[in-house]
Amino acid sequence: MLNEIYTALKKQLSQKKMNQLREEQRTWIESRDERALEASLKYKGGTQEHLEYVAVLANLTEERCYELVENYMK
Repeated sequence: MLNEIYTALKKQLSQKKMNQLREEQRTWIESRDERALEASLKYKGGTQEHLEYVAVLANLTEERCYELVENYMK
């Protein structure tokens, strides 16, 4: 879903705004991955570690989808 929203925004936003969003998105991806890793470490070495990582990635990505729609979609 995130990729679909991002693709739609490419068609709607000016080049300048799209460049700004691209940089914002790169920063957000790094932050998302770090937060997921941090959350998964409480289960380090256990079977829950990977599941927690993926669950946090999914939740943060869903939040980001809503954020992009609210802030950028016309």
